[in-house]
Amino acid sequence: MDTRGTSLDLRKQIKQHYLNRFGRPSREAEFEPKKGPIIEVWKWSENQTREGVCIYATIGAYAALSKNTKSCEFFIGLTPAADGIASALADVALNGVENKKKPSFGDTVTLKQTLWPETSIKTFLFTSGGSEIIEPLVGSTFEVDYIQLVPLYPAELDYKKKYGEDALWERFEQLQTPYWLSSRTSSFSIDTELPLI
Repeated sequence: MDTRGTSLDLRKQIKQHYLNRFGRPSREAEFEPKKGPIIEVWKWSENQTREGVCIYATIGAYAALSKNTKSCEFFIGLTPAADGIASALADVALNGVENKKKPSFGDTVTLKQTLWPETSIKTFLFTSGGSEIIEPLVGSTFEVDYIQLVPLYPAELDYKKKYGEDALWERFEQLQTPYWLSSRTSSFSIDTELPLI
């Protein structure tokens, strides 16, 4: 991606970008798949992030999209901590190995397994608000965006599919849905909810 260095150099830059933003992570995990790049997941505790949540972030998604000059990494903010989410984040990061495409904001991905052991949620929503928390990493020949993930229950996913992402966010706001709460239940049932006018 960066003609001035190797993919390994970009991995180092991504790590340094995180270190500059949040400091040393409180936990680190590494996943080595049968196919694709090694994916690392770093965690920062609530007192490190200044966001009121733990942040989990990937390192390696960019390598799955290595033929593109515009790439991405993923992160999610949760409280209380849900360290079991690391493998689900690695799965999302590796998705680029299959389709070589950076996800669009508003897209969703549903995994076979739950996102972490204590939840029944299996779906991530890719949101556009990530740059407010982690600004893009930009070089002369590359750009790495940091895409924020939001977990969605099936009824919330159905609502988004039926009415659109903007309507979902408006409904979350009206219901004061704490989408960052790892212990939350579903906000509503698709059978009883109507879109905002």
